Amino acid sequence: MLYWIQQLKLESASMAKKIELLENSKRKLLGQSVSSCSYDELKEIEDQLQRSLLRVNQKKAQLYMEQIGQLRSQESNMLVENAKLTEMCQRVEKTSQQQWPRHSQVETEAEAAPSCSSSQRLEVDTELFIGLPKQGC
Repeated sequence: MLYWIQQLKLESASMAKKIELLENSKRKLLGQSVSSCSYDELKEIEDQLQRSLLRVNQKKAQLYMEQIGQLRSQESNMLVENAKLTEMCQRVEKTSQQQWPRHSQVETEAEAAPSCSSSQRLEVDTELFIGLPKQGC
């Protein structure tokens, strides 16, 4: 049992040392505590940060490409759905014209005809006046 306790104490001390090293490394990567670093240590930190940045940029590009693929797929599905809906609308219009040809013809003529009848025509003065109006004295 004493052996196990000693083993656990050694393991605990080893873990504490690893945690301390990791925290120091983290601080250096964040730009803290770099005043005590040598040129070689700073160069290694820079290289490590560049490798990390490269991996981040690669992952970001991968996510963008996946998103573009998903959006293209959605666009394709929407185009297919739009084509189906357009076809359905054309069939409905054709069916309604076959069922009510006179009604459709009347609507078309009504749309083309002016909105005022001949008895409702109004005379409009379209002369352009610039300046003050002439006074009749």
